[in-house]
Amino acid sequence: MKILVLNPGSTSTKAAVYEDLEEKARWSISHSREELSAYKTVNDQFDLRYGLVLDTLRGAGYREEDFDCVVSRGGTPPDIHSGATRIGEKLLDVLKNRPKQPHASNLGPMIAAKIASVRGVPAFIYDPITTDEMNELAHVSGVKGVKRDSMCHVLNTKAMAIATAEDMGRDWTELNLIVVHIGGGNSVCLWKNGLLDETYPADDNAFSAERCGGIRSEKLVQLIEERGLDEVKGWMNGRGGVASLLGTNDLREVEKRRQAGDAEAELICSAMAYGLAKRIGGLAPVVYGKIDAITFTGGGAYWEPLIERTVERVRYLGAPIYLKPGENELKALAGGAYRVMTGAEQVWDY
Repeated sequence: MKILVLNPGSTSTKAAVYEDLEEKARWSISHSREELSAYKTVNDQFDLRYGLVLDTLRGAGYREEDFDCVVSRGGTPPDIHSGATRIGEKLLDVLKNRPKQPHASNLGPMIAAKIASVRGVPAFIYDPITTDEMNELAHVSGVKGVKRDSMCHVLNTKAMAIATAEDMGRDWTELNLIVVHIGGGNSVCLWKNGLLDETYPADDNAFSAERCGGIRSEKLVQLIEERGLDEVKGWMNGRGGVASLLGTNDLREVEKRRQAGDAEAELICSAMAYGLAKRIGGLAPVVYGKIDAITFTGGGAYWEPLIERTVERVRYLGAPIYLKPGENELKALAGGAYRVMTGAEQVWDY
């Protein structure tokens, strides 16, 4: 079975070809900010990105007719659950006109649908960041009509929850698993019996490589008034966190400084670990402390001192610790599509 996988991001479009669960080819198509600035909206970028994907595939000897299914990163559709959702007209309409958040990933399902239509094969999205399966209590905020939501690294944390359960020889739908994604943004997710029951997303988490993380609400309002909305929004995505504190978003560079005796880098490593540990501990009461495992993933999980210092603070939970570092989104998308196509997992309609 040949699977085409698509994952559009803000400045690149990643694509891969899988045969069953084996990756055969992978590409990262870069888009310069100057190139994208010519387009007023994300939707206006469709022809550019679609054309580049086709050119890349054909240049590698692939045709649209070669694929048995196409799967894409899900974009930001509101009111959706985890797993595979069939790409249909209703989903495409929402992504074009009423997405929860404008983002380049909304183009992925549009590109997938067009490529799949050539041969008439299925097209899916899988585990979009807007997945909302949180428990009833988790949805309640302190403002009527304002609902807490997840908006976290659903795709990778679910894939690593499944992989952790496999390592344990258990069915992941019978476990309480905390998965910590450490990357440009951080997510700490509780997967309870196969559902995303509660989470600390990037804007309510420890600061990360590029994001400031949670800031007290009154302080946040004050900072917006003093510094302006645009500057504060920059701290939340791209110019905050370690990028602001140390002038780099490369955690490997921070580790080099730490090993060279840089006291500030040492402090930042410990402070991020402290913040992650607080969020892990904050999820434990949701399942009355019954945590079956804690897994660390994402590119930041390669930073050994960070993981060691976080683990030191959460050992009291008594859960085994698993390390599954790296970004695994393309593999996770392919795995989801494979399970659907082989009948191991159901597919939903939006």
